[in-house]
Amino acid sequence: MQRQWTPVTPFQCAMSPQAFREWFLTIRFFQRQRGWFFLSPDGLAVGPYASERDAEQQATRLAKVLKHLGHERNVRTAVIEFTLSSASVA
Repeated sequence: MQRQWTPVTPFQCAMSPQAFREWFLTIRFFQRQRGWFFLSPDGLAVGPYASERDAEQQATRLAKVLKHLGHERNVRTAVIEFTLSSASVA
């Protein structure tokens, strides 16, 4: 049986433990011309990364950020901030 993942709404605050678990267990990685990407919980493509392994590592980093997301911050804002900070490091 394949797990079904439903994206969170763009302005939803902290994810429920069940929504987080469903997203983390069903993260989709894909390759495009510019590199490797993965989908955030709200459906944004995060990347590009040089390899699938790099994308997996960054997805794990984002998961740690989202797991500890406070109720005052929404998921989309956290994903955008993560993407911008990881782009400045790369």
